[in-house]
Amino acid sequence: MEFTATESGFKDGMGGASNAADIPDYHYVLFGRQTDDQHPEFSGIYFEFDDQLHGSVNSVKRVRVSQHSVVFELSHHPKIVIRRGTSQPQWQEFVRGIREVFGDDLVHHA
Repeated sequence: MEFTATESGFKDGMGGASNAADIPDYHYVLFGRQTDDQHPEFSGIYFEFDDQLHGSVNSVKRVRVSQHSVVFELSHHPKIVIRRGTSQPQWQEFVRGIREVFGDDLVHHA
């Protein structure tokens, strides 16, 4: 899946990007840390794309970040490529959130 983000950001531990201004072929990604004390197997990094049906914990194997795109490599789905179509400050906040949530082990810079 590939799309150009028309909005992106990171706030209160949750990040995401979408092409909401580019409908009808709507896509989005959403991510953040999740803790479930009752069911520890559901704790980790939550990642979702296009629908809650495509949401799961610890499914991202690697994130490649460049100045103009982000590529999420998933364990259960082909890669998701997001091209920057937002302002530089909005994109930088999105990338900052990726670094904060996924950490140095998963984030690689191109």
